[in-house]
Amino acid sequence: CIDKSYKQDIRLGFANRAVEFLKFLDDPLERRKSIIFLTHGAMSRGLADGWVKLALIQRSLYRRKNTEELKRSLYRFLGSLLQMGWVDRKSPEVWKILLNNHPMKWLKILHQYNIDPEHDDNPDTDDDPIPEAVINVLKKSNFNTLYIAIQDIPRRKTKHFDKHIIQARRILNEELRNVWSDCLKHLKIKLPLLILDEAHHLKNEKTILASLFQNEEAKADGEELDKGVLAGVFERMLFLTATPFQLGHHELCSVLDRFTGIDWFGRNAPQKGFVFYTKELQALREKLDIAQESAVRLDKLWANLKPEDFVAEDSTDLSVSWWENFNNRLEQENHIFSQIYNAYSHVRKKMGEANQLLRKYVIRHSKAKELPGEFFKIKRRNRVVGRNILNTSENFGSDESGLAVMGDSLLPFLLAARMTVKDFQSRPIFAEGLSSSFEAYLYTRSIKEINSALDNDDVISEIYQNDENEWYLQYINKALPKLKKGDDKISHPKVAATVKKVMDLWLNGEKVLVFCHYIATGKAMRQYISHSMNQIIIKEGTKRLNCKNHEVLDRLDNLGERFAKRDSEFMQTFQKEVFTIINRFPTIKKRKEDLFDLIRRYIRTPSFLVRFFPLDETRFSERTLLKALERKDGSGLTLRQLIIEFFEFLQKKCGEEEREQYISSLLDLQTGSIRGTDMTKAYTEDELQGDDAELLVPNVRLVNGTTRQNTRQKLMLTFNTPFYPDVLVASSVLAEGVDLHLNCRHIIHHDLCWNPSTLEQRTGRVDRIGAKAEKCGQPIFVYMPYISETQDEKMYRVVMDRERWFKVVMGENYKVDTKATDKISERIPLPEYLAEQLAFKLEV
Repeated sequence: CIDKSYKQDIRLGFANRAVEFLKFLDDPLERRKSIIFLTHGAMSRGLADGWVKLALIQRSLYRRKNTEELKRSLYRFLGSLLQMGWVDRKSPEVWKILLNNHPMKWLKILHQYNIDPEHDDNPDTDDDPIPEAVINVLKKSNFNTLYIAIQDIPRRKTKHFDKHIIQARRILNEELRNVWSDCLKHLKIKLPLLILDEAHHLKNEKTILASLFQNEEAKADGEELDKGVLAGVFERMLFLTATPFQLGHHELCSVLDRFTGIDWFGRNAPQKGFVFYTKELQALREKLDIAQESAVRLDKLWANLKPEDFVAEDSTDLSVSWWENFNNRLEQENHIFSQIYNAYSHVRKKMGEANQLLRKYVIRHSKAKELPGEFFKIKRRNRVVGRNILNTSENFGSDESGLAVMGDSLLPFLLAARMTVKDFQSRPIFAEGLSSSFEAYLYTRSIKEINSALDNDDVISEIYQNDENEWYLQYINKALPKLKKGDDKISHPKVAATVKKVMDLWLNGEKVLVFCHYIATGKAMRQYISHSMNQIIIKEGTKRLNCKNHEVLDRLDNLGERFAKRDSEFMQTFQKEVFTIINRFPTIKKRKEDLFDLIRRYIRTPSFLVRFFPLDETRFSERTLLKALERKDGSGLTLRQLIIEFFEFLQKKCGEEEREQYISSLLDLQTGSIRGTDMTKAYTEDELQGDDAELLVPNVRLVNGTTRQNTRQKLMLTFNTPFYPDVLVASSVLAEGVDLHLNCRHIIHHDLCWNPSTLEQRTGRVDRIGAKAEKCGQPIFVYMPYISETQDEKMYRVVMDRERWFKVVMGENYKVDTKATDKISERIPLPEYLAEQLAFKLEV
């Protein structure tokens, strides 16, 4: 955020493309930007711009003989070649004028033909289409290869015409990459600071982005690197990332290597110089290597601890007191405790030495474990484990037992467990699928699916060629409870628990984010939640309207129709209330009618009415409507408060484009109704994914890898508002880089993951600055259900153990086959107290 008092002096620019960045550098002093926000893609994609391509074509024709016929044909197909058919539709004759004039004159020519170079409603018309840096590079090239490719394009549209057009485009793009690189190399600029977000993309030196910063004096594997085109341009660099370096400290050091690309020889260069920095970076690598080796040694020794080593203790709960009393055992010569204590002391010393050097270059911001401001005594997160997801109170205690398998579900789980015990050659994907849902198990039963998950054809072939294993799989199939769409009873223990928790929270007015690893589980979850939501609407409506089951939906629809009559006293009161709120926010007042309409559409639905409307009142009036606006959700916030906070967010935190994206996405999302609505219109085809729309409720949405990007974006934005959807079932595609925190503080990891960093990334979607938890002063609830005595429990034990060890053994890469996971799941857990002692301390 920039202080308002500086607004007159600080000018901001936003560039999504490389050509926009170069244009900013051309600006005269009075228009020059103080800060330029530049996307990663702008640097790595290069000059993907139609006008720059036209300038390359013009240069390839420069001083060529006998090109008149070629030019005449070019005028006809330039729109197709450059994929700028919109220019042809406006003034096709402009191509001839442009090709015969210098690019510095193009802006004036385009304006004469009423053509906007940016093809935009709000263009910066003072900018020439071709940046000066590009013109300077073009002067030094003749582009012979491009000229030959253009000559090869048939003069008429023959059957080979499209083939030659595609070939010419390919060569044109190759030449553009060279021009972009030359532009950067010849830029005579020095910039004071680069702030690079998502800096973990620099961990691989071979990526395009990382190569931009490489210094020719820097070494890697004993070989000199080519000088990066941005090396020496910036006096200082600040890198930001929220993504942990999962594969080890060498990734972090690789990112620190990019700092060698700053301007080491300018007047503001660091005093100790380039040589000092490279030597210190090498010393840091060595210290981190030693710290890592000692941590791995401690990890291996710790694995030798057994429950029987604690017979003198009241329990094997390794708390702080257990470690403080450790000295009592150190007198036992050669005992495992002595070895562990010595290894621990060595790790602490070596981590401290590495920490001292690392603090000079890395600052880690860790969120406080309590909420900020007036709520500082309240825990930021509550983790709810295993069968505690079924608990309706918020006092979960220390019991971490898993969900029990009972009834019809018991036999398939017993058979799967038996088969897993027999096979130690591979990770039993089918057993993980079974723990997720019966649908996921059936999906992972195909050899193709398991192979893709394991990437090991030989092992899978062995499993299925074994007659005894095939026998187990056949009988698991037979033992599965019959899956019928629309069943009231959910047989799968974890699916049933997740659906119940979602329904309890939803009925209390809360939004819920559910993560599923398997596509089949996600789709099934959407159906089960939709069905349960329908049943609750009927049950609650029947009870509160005091009518019969078959009448309730008609009664709710009739009530909803009252919101359609804009001229009624009922709706005029409501409109006045909403307009009073909107008028407080000048930036959104022009969308007053649209905003009122989306709120109206939201509150008229049966799903809102049964939860927030006082249906038991005999007469519905303006007072009734105002009571609905003041009804509190499970976080203690009213709909009025949520609407006001959302409008404040739109005004203060969003630019005009982002504000429009939020509003248009909300207006576009179909809220639907239980009766009288064609539900197929509520979903796009990529949302339905073959499911029957009539069995779904629009409050519940699904996002996975099949969902198109624009649909995904729409659902992310709308979930982040007080309105639809209420429940979002997501796969890993929403696990990082998205904001879902403004109106949600409940997340369910229905499927766990072997990597604790992945779980943390998922949770981070609802745990961000400005999260709902911070506004209402109540914790973020993180639910981690698992099924007892199954592959699910093993995964939980492993991931909890690894979560603590990840703080000590940075980015350890461990096996997840059956034998390895069995061993890890039986380990004595590392006390949280110890993990915190050994972790790096990099906070300010």
